[in-house]
Amino acid sequence: MSLQIDELTVRYGSFTAVSTVDLTVTDGEVVALLGPSGCGKSTLLRAVAGLERPSGGAVRWDGADLSGVPVHRRGFGLVFQDGQLFPHRDVAGNIAFGLRMRGVGAEERLRRVAELLALVGLSGYGRRRVTELSGGEQQRVALARALAPRPRLLLLDEPLSALDRALREQLSVDLARVLRAAGATALMVTHDHDEAFTLADRVAVMQAGRIRQVGPPARVWARPADEEVARFLGCGTVLPAEVRAGMARSALGAVRLRDVPDGPVELGLRSAALRVDPSGGLTGEVRERVHRRDHVRLLVRLAGAGAGPEQVEAVAAVAGAPGPGDVVRLALDPEGIAVLTAAP
Repeated sequence: MSLQIDELTVRYGSFTAVSTVDLTVTDGEVVALLGPSGCGKSTLLRAVAGLERPSGGAVRWDGADLSGVPVHRRGFGLVFQDGQLFPHRDVAGNIAFGLRMRGVGAEERLRRVAELLALVGLSGYGRRRVTELSGGEQQRVALARALAPRPRLLLLDEPLSALDRALREQLSVDLARVLRAAGATALMVTHDHDEAFTLADRVAVMQAGRIRQVGPPARVWARPADEEVARFLGCGTVLPAEVRAGMARSALGAVRLRDVPDGPVELGLRSAALRVDPSGGLTGEVRERVHRRDHVRLLVRLAGAGAGPEQVEAVAAVAGAPGPGDVVRLALDPEGIAVLTAAP
C-alpha cells in the first residue's frame, strides 16, 4: 500500500501555493515535509487529506485516484498542531471516538483504548478530563485517537510545534517510537530540522511550493541539493573547494571529508564547522557571542581573510568561552560541513 502524489498543484487565485509536486510514501514509511513557514507544506498535507481541492495533478492510494473521495472516507488519520480534542469527553472517550463512529463494539473499544494508552505512555489516564492534561499529554491523546481506527495513512501537521523546546525534543523521540511500534505509514509537516530527522525515514525539503530534495535524513543533511537547501539547513557560509584524495581545500583551509570524489565542490558550513582550537590555522576577532544550552556560538571577523569570507560563525565550549574583542584561533570540523553539488 502506498500514497502517490503526482504533479499536484494548489492555487488560490493567481497565487500558487503548491506547484507540480511528486512524492510517494510507501507502506510503513514516515516521510517528513520540511520547510520554512509559507512554503506550502501544510497546504500539500491538506490536499492529501481532502481538505483542499487541487488545481491540478492527483492524489492516489495504491493507484486509485482520490479526487472524488471525501475526507471521512479516505481512511486517513489526522493530527493537528493543537490536537483538537473534544473537551467534553474524557481521555478514553476521545480515543474511542473514531472506533464508535465505525461501529466497533464496546469490548473491542475498551481493549483498543487500553492498548493505545499504553503505547503513548498514558496508562491509567482513561478517565482524566483532557482539560486537566498538559500540552504534551494532550498531543499524546490526539495521536492515540488518530491511530485508534488503524488508519492506512497518518497525516501530522506540525504536531509538536506548540510545545516548548525541551518537551518537543522528548516527544519527538516518543513519537518516533510510537509510529514504529504501530507500523504506521505517515506524512508529517514540520519546520524543525531536528524533529524531521528524528522522526522520518525520508525527508522532503520544500521551498516556495516545490519539493527541492528528497532522501534519507543523513543524506539530505550531509549532501544538500543546492545552496538554497543548504542555507535552509543551517549552512550560513557556502564557499568553493577542491577535493583531492579525500582532502577538501578552500580559502578557510583544508579538511578531510569521507566519500567525496575528487574535483570541485561547494562546501556548506554550519556554525559547528569552525571550532575554537588553540592549534587552529585561522585567526580572528570575536564580534558577537550567544550562549546556547551546551555551547557558545560566536561571530568571528577573520584576520587576512583574502578570498574567503570576512566573518564566520564558530562554536566554543561554555566554560571559558571567549567574548567580544578576544582573538581566537579556529579549526575546521568535518562534522559541521555539508558538501553541495559540484562547483560551477
